[in-house]
Amino acid sequence: MNRRWILIIFLFLILTIAILGGFTLLWRFFVFLVVLLLLGYLWSWLSTRRLECHVKETPDICQVGERFEEEFTLTNHNIIPSPLIETREDTDLPGYRNELTLSLSSRSSFTWKTEVHCRHRGPYRIGAIKVRAGDPLGFWPVEQYVSKGQQIVIYPATVELPYFELSPERQSGMGSNRWLASMVGPNASRVREYINGDSLRHIHWHTTAHTGNLMVSEFDPDRAKSSYQDIWIVLDMHRSSQLGEDDETTEEYGITVAASLVKKYLDAGKKVGLITTGDRSYLLSPQTGEDHLQNILHSLALIKATGDVPINGLLDSRAEHLTAESIVIVIMPSANPGIAKSLRHVIDRHGKVIVILLDSFSFGGVSTPDNNTRYLSSVGFHVYMVRQGMEISRALDSRLYSSRFQYMRDRV
Repeated sequence: MNRRWILIIFLFLILTIAILGGFTLLWRFFVFLVVLLLLGYLWSWLSTRRLECHVKETPDICQVGERFEEEFTLTNHNIIPSPLIETREDTDLPGYRNELTLSLSSRSSFTWKTEVHCRHRGPYRIGAIKVRAGDPLGFWPVEQYVSKGQQIVIYPATVELPYFELSPERQSGMGSNRWLASMVGPNASRVREYINGDSLRHIHWHTTAHTGNLMVSEFDPDRAKSSYQDIWIVLDMHRSSQLGEDDETTEEYGITVAASLVKKYLDAGKKVGLITTGDRSYLLSPQTGEDHLQNILHSLALIKATGDVPINGLLDSRAEHLTAESIVIVIMPSANPGIAKSLRHVIDRHGKVIVILLDSFSFGGVSTPDNNTRYLSSVGFHVYMVRQGMEISRALDSRLYSSRFQYMRDRV
């Protein structure tokens, strides 16, 4: 039971005793308390009625890892003082609190500053200050907002990827000298035995009939066609695929990898697009420029891994956008053994595919990604592996790709 109800019951008892017993002193005491409470209520109302808070302009966009400063000035325009004002910033920004208790004399002001550390991507409210003040006895607390808030969007972190290349070199061996369809030149240079994942369009029927084994033509690279026009980032935001807790999740790692790749290639003047589906579908066609970078980062800041479409369904549904001039970078948790079929369909349409797997086991999954990784590598896909706690720049270092591929090949 709060103090206000206790006071009401107390006043009712005094009034009842005063009326029934005819005690004049009690009646006067009752009137005195009522007047005192009315004055307290008037004090509370006046002490907050002319409070105003000015908030210095802050950025409406920030990035994970950055900091900025908020500055507030609370002014009392009343002719009466405002003692014991409790101020609190109404914000949903994780890990940030701005609370202060102060007193303001008549027509005075107070300024304070806080530092905001952007730790989590997403949209948040900041800048709305709520004050709580009351009468000296504390029976009539009054709360009200004295400043309007604003929304800030925190973009995902990006890391530098100086050594990530779209065409990492491989050592010789299974699948190592095979050029994906979009790198094929007009002339076949040799014929070899079919390997699972080869395009059926390249089957050499004459040799197949002669040897009795399925044979395919292998082409020399046509360097004139090796300059890709579009880079597509395809990000798996299917709810059932995600693992991990807090910020150490496949969702956050995948978004950081995607944002880093987008920034790398847009800064280099390449055309980059984004395909993903989470709380809603995102399809940003390949473009260049700073505005396009901001649009993609904004989308990555807002997306949530609540999608109903698995990554293979996403690739199949957006296949018409992946042309012969496309490089497709697929970012996904590793626990999806059925992805190879959809990736082969991309290759059959003359696209080139790079797969970045997020090691599900390291994020708390029950199965290791080795089989899936070895299989994708063996049939010619460029595969990178990112584990929880691993530096992304090192995981996507193409200089180390040859040794990783050799390791996978030896375990096939």
